[in-house]
Amino acid sequence: MLKGKFIVLSLCAAVLLCLQVAGVNTVNSGIVSQCNSTASSPGTYPVDVNDVALACPKGDVANGLSDVDPGPGVNNLTISVTIKDNTNAVMVGVPATDIWTKGCLDALVLCGGSGSLNASAATDGFGMTTIIGDPAMGGCDTGLNVVCQGVVIGGGLCPVICLGIAVRSPDFTSVGGAGPDLRVDIQDFSNLAKGFVSRYQAPPKPYIGNECYDIAAPFGSITLPDFSKFGEHYNNPTTHLC
Repeated sequence: MLKGKFIVLSLCAAVLLCLQVAGVNTVNSGIVSQCNSTASSPGTYPVDVNDVALACPKGDVANGLSDVDPGPGVNNLTISVTIKDNTNAVMVGVPATDIWTKGCLDALVLCGGSGSLNASAATDGFGMTTIIGDPAMGGCDTGLNVVCQGVVIGGGLCPVICLGIAVRSPDFTSVGGAGPDLRVDIQDFSNLAKGFVSRYQAPPKPYIGNECYDIAAPFGSITLPDFSKFGEHYNNPTTHLC
């Protein structure tokens, strides 16, 4: 009886090995690999002045990771993700909720934690998915990392790369001048007004200082559209959302 079980187990192991050698993608260890997995976007790093995604703690930007200046047929703010394991086999059916983003400098406050910006769908038969949603975040960061099941993934190599997508939010600060607090209120308005008065020029010229105040196109200067965009999200929400 024991001999029979050993033969069955040996056959199963042989089949698994053959499938891996043959490159069958549905066989994997279930361990996400930082180095074999990939996350990419057409944008480059450091970030092009126009590769900016607007975020709001409420996640109500409505345009998702939309690009104001995409170029011919290209949206520089689309993130393509491929999840692979430590044997380089693709991982099929990884839930969308297991894949999210964070700021490269950890300067973003994520509303709902890993639910702040998830993949659009579970990974397909090639282990692939995209991230195109509405960021529910506060703060300002120079780029984005993609995280899968707690593992920060890269571009098919180590170390991890930073994607060329800047994220900015009307949630700049909290009472006392600390970092973002997941609400858009009078403290944020006060900082924006100070930045506007000290940096706005007519005609507009490139800002010198904090680009986090630059939340509306045309990017590269602090202008009235930045105030208008802030007004759309002011007092939204009045209390912490998360």
